[in-house]
Amino acid sequence: MKNLLRIFSFFSFMKWRIIAVLIVGAISIIMFAFMPTFLRGAFDTLRGWLGDAGVPLPLHSVVQYLIIFLVLAVLNALFDIFCQFTILRCENDIMVKKITEVKRKLDTVPISFLQKFTVGDLSRRVATLTPMIINNFLVTFYTMARVAVFFITSAIMMFMINWILAIVVILSIPICVIAARLISKKTQKYFNNFFTVASTTFTHIDQKFSLKEFQTIHGLDDGTNSKFKEINADHAKSMTAEETALSFNAVYIRFIQDFMTLLVTFLFAVLYVTQAIPTEFGVLPAFVLFSNRFLANAVIVTTATNLLQHIVTNAPRVFEILDFETSITEKEHIEIPRIRSAIKFNNVSLMHGEKRNLDRISFNIPQGSSVAFVGPAGGGKSYVVDLLAKLEKPSSGAITVDGISLDEIESRSYYKCVGIAFEQPFIFRGTVAENLLYGIRRELPENVMSVTEKLGSNGFIEELENGYETFLTDSTSVIGHGQKQALCVARLILQNPDVAIFHQSLSATDPVTEKQVYEKIMKHKKNQTTIFVTHRLASAENCDMIYYMDNGKIVEHGTHAELMAMKKKYYKAFTGE
Repeated sequence: MKNLLRIFSFFSFMKWRIIAVLIVGAISIIMFAFMPTFLRGAFDTLRGWLGDAGVPLPLHSVVQYLIIFLVLAVLNALFDIFCQFTILRCENDIMVKKITEVKRKLDTVPISFLQKFTVGDLSRRVATLTPMIINNFLVTFYTMARVAVFFITSAIMMFMINWILAIVVILSIPICVIAARLISKKTQKYFNNFFTVASTTFTHIDQKFSLKEFQTIHGLDDGTNSKFKEINADHAKSMTAEETALSFNAVYIRFIQDFMTLLVTFLFAVLYVTQAIPTEFGVLPAFVLFSNRFLANAVIVTTATNLLQHIVTNAPRVFEILDFETSITEKEHIEIPRIRSAIKFNNVSLMHGEKRNLDRISFNIPQGSSVAFVGPAGGGKSYVVDLLAKLEKPSSGAITVDGISLDEIESRSYYKCVGIAFEQPFIFRGTVAENLLYGIRRELPENVMSVTEKLGSNGFIEELENGYETFLTDSTSVIGHGQKQALCVARLILQNPDVAIFHQSLSATDPVTEKQVYEKIMKHKKNQTTIFVTHRLASAENCDMIYYMDNGKIVEHGTHAELMAMKKKYYKAFTGE
C-alpha cells in the first residue's frame, strides 16, 4: 500500500485532470447501469402485448427502448474512450519524467552506490522497471474506481428486485478478495524470483557482448555457451512460473464467477416459483443481466492483484535508486567560470559503512602544477579522483576550490572546468575525428593533428583504412584497448579544461609510452593543472609533487628526488628493493 500511494503521488500535479476523468467515468457507469432497468420495461411491455390478443405491437415503445439502449451505449463508449486517452497521456508524461529522474539520479549518486549493481541490473531498472511500475497504473486505478461505482449502482438496483439474491451476488466480491489474498501470498515468490533471474540474465548478456573480445583473446570462452544455456534455462523457467501465477489469478476468479452464476440462477428459480420475488416477466432478464455483469466485473480483483504483485516486486528496486542520497547537495549555488587557484583537501575522510577508505588526508594542488597520486592497489588513489569528480562526498573534512567549498559549487559549471580520462575508455559511435572533438564546438584540423602528433596518436590513426574518418563504436575491434585510451587522452587535451585528471588512463600501454605521453602532457599547457593517478611510479617522476598513498593515507609526499632521498616506501617501490 505504501508503494501504491507513492506511485499515485507521482500524478499529484495533474490531480484535477484525474478527478475530471473519474467524474466522467462515474457518469458513464451510472448511465450504463440503468440499461437493465430499461430492459425490464421493454420485456414487460412485450409480455403485456403477448397477453392481450388482438392488441397491435407497440412498435413506438420498442423503438424508444432501442434508442435509449443505443444512446446509453454510445455515450458510455465515448466517455470511456475520452477517459482512457486522457489517462494514457498522463501516464506517458509521468513515465518520461520519472525515467529522466532515475537517469539523472544515477549521474549524481556516489560511485560506491553504483558499484553495488551490475550494468545489466542498472539498465533493467531504468529501461524496464521504471516504466513497468507506472505503465497502466492509472488505467488500472481508473478501472477499479469505475467498477466500484458500477458495483454500488448495480447493488442498489438488485436490492430493489430482491435483497436475498442481491446479497448472494455481492458476496462474490469478498470471496474473490480473500482468495486473491491467500493465493498472492503463495505466488509472490515467483514474481520475486523472476526479477532476480532476469537481472542475472541481463548481466550475463551485457558482459558477454562487452567482454567478448577479451574472453576470446584469453581463452575464457570455451565456445560451448554452456553458461548462457544454463542461465537462459533458469530465465525461461522463472518466466513460466510467473506467467503461470498470473494465469492462475484469472482461473480462480472465473471459477468463483461460474459457481456464483449457477447459485444465483438456481436461487432465482426457487424464489420465482415460490413467488418470493416480483413475477413480472422483465424481472428475470433484468436481474440476470445485473448479476452477470456484477460477477463479470469481479475480474477487477485479478487486475488489482497482478498490479500489486508487480509493484511489490519491482517498485522497491526503482525507489532504492530514487531514495539514495546524491553526491550533489542542496548547498550548490555558486557558479564558477574558471578554476584560477588551488584545490585543497583539509583532513578529508571517506567512510563506506565501517570501512575507512580515506583517513584524514590533506594536500594542496596549486593551479598550473602537475601532481601524481601513486601507491599500491587499494591505497585510496581512486577515491581521491571520485571526490574531485564529485562522485563522492567526504564523510568529514573539507574540499575547497579557489577557496570555495566544493559542496557549494554548482556541478555543471564545475564540470566545464574539470576533465577526466578514466582507465576504461569510452568510444562514441562516430568517426575518429568526431570522437576526438566530442564536447568541443569548433577546432581547426591542424590543431587536432598537432595534439595527436605530440601525444603519438597520429601514427596509428593514419594507418587506419580511412584515417581520421574511420568509423568507430564502443565495441569496435578496429583499434585496441590501448589505442582507445590514447584517443580519450587526446580528447581531454583538446577540451583544454582548467584541471585535467588522468586516472590510469594509459594503463593498457607499455610503461615507456605512458611516461613519454605524461611528460608531453605536463609541457603542453603551462597554466593547466594536471593530476595523474598511476601504479607506474616512473611515469610520475617529473611531476611537481608526488603523493604516495597506502591504506587510505598519504604516507609520503614530495618531489621524486625528495622521496628517493627519504629511502622509505616510495624509494622501495621505485627501486624494487
